[in-house]
Amino acid sequence: MTAAPSRAGLAARIAALTPGQRARLRDRVSRQVPYAQAQLTPGQHRLWQTQQRLPGSAVDVVCQAVHLTGGPVELDLLAGRVRGFADRHEALRTTFDEHGSGIRPVVHEHLPPRLARTRVTGADEAHRLALELAAEPFDLTAGPLLRVTLAEGPTPDESWLLVVVHNLVFDAWSFELLLDELARPEDTAPAAAPAFSGFAREQGKWLEGPAGREAAAYWAGEAADAPPPLPTDRPRPAEGTQRRGGRVEFAVSRAVTEAIAAAAQREAATAYTGWLAVAWAALAEFGGRQDVLLGTFTAGRDRPDTSETVGYLLNVLPVRLREAGDGSHRARTRAVRTATRAALKHAAHPGELIAADAERPRVPGTHPLLDAVFVFDNLGEGGREIQGARADTLDLDKGTTRFDLTLAVYPGPDGTRGWLEYDEELYDEATARRLAERFTALAEASAGAPDGDGGQE
Repeated sequence: MTAAPSRAGLAARIAALTPGQRARLRDRVSRQVPYAQAQLTPGQHRLWQTQQRLPGSAVDVVCQAVHLTGGPVELDLLAGRVRGFADRHEALRTTFDEHGSGIRPVVHEHLPPRLARTRVTGADEAHRLALELAAEPFDLTAGPLLRVTLAEGPTPDESWLLVVVHNLVFDAWSFELLLDELARPEDTAPAAAPAFSGFAREQGKWLEGPAGREAAAYWAGEAADAPPPLPTDRPRPAEGTQRRGGRVEFAVSRAVTEAIAAAAQREAATAYTGWLAVAWAALAEFGGRQDVLLGTFTAGRDRPDTSETVGYLLNVLPVRLREAGDGSHRARTRAVRTATRAALKHAAHPGELIAADAERPRVPGTHPLLDAVFVFDNLGEGGREIQGARADTLDLDKGTTRFDLTLAVYPGPDGTRGWLEYDEELYDEATARRLAERFTALAEASAGAPDGDGGQE
């Protein structure tokens, strides 16, 4: 083993460097500042483990296509905004180094995003370019972890913004913050940019405090004696799957969408609660038992300043749904309301720690506790303009899946669209399609029943 040099020895070695070598050393030291925490957050640690198990996979990569229409857009201005956004936000200047005792996040003083300019003939070509960008493996050690392609469309009034970024430094809320910056009027200052490391430190302190310990005890109770995972068409491999996924899309009418929201409101609940009740009914029927353990996403931004923080703050928490009463939609909505309100007090607890504290993994693979998750997303409902152009965003299907099943619901003013994402190694498309069709049928039955009393048919 070689002993570390003394301070005098180190000074002598630096003095022996050529001017060019000293300049390169100064540049390297100035650009790399060790992360304030020695470890990743629990959420980042899960993402890192997935990256190690599935190297090169795009499973944890954000891939968004923003279609700009109705007016010309100065792409050079957008490029400048993207550079400034990355420069201000610590997470987007972060890379990850492996060392003897684990993973160390490294924050660079400057780490420009990878920007490209091109021209496309339409949506198909734009989407193909974005998916190719997402399929290219990330170098988490060298970075950058943000890639943006700005594309001119077939006419001057049409262009595309293609955003690909690794989840280790970004989540859905962060994407909305990026769009806010791109839409910011010229005469206004950029929004604040709280450091992600501040969130990581506060999260660590909270976990060690009384509220963190109380939350850990609550979630341990929720995960205790968990029901078995949902049935599959093929056995789950002991080491997990490669997370290759397919999607089945569905749509629900405006009338049904409004009826589910109204029924939830009558129970002093949100539309999210109403739709989760429908998901519970569909999955309980699919699995053959009323006791369902279902993952759900929270923004993880309940602490001060986190609303403007870029990084991976997303939290995936289990919801334990057990007592359906008479099985009606109203009874399920009330039960979901009770379960989610009880969990809300402890929502800051990282879901990864709940899984780690479980006696044994419930499912093999990327998340040891959850096989199915529910997504309810109304971010960006009001529409957005960038330089006077309408901005429509699309979360592209990368052909991957984070969980065995993911049911996503996106309500809007014209109805609800959604999709059921499934692991192709575990499920046939026909099975996923039947489950999606059953979900929409139960939604329609719930909406059509008097006072929201519809239940399982």
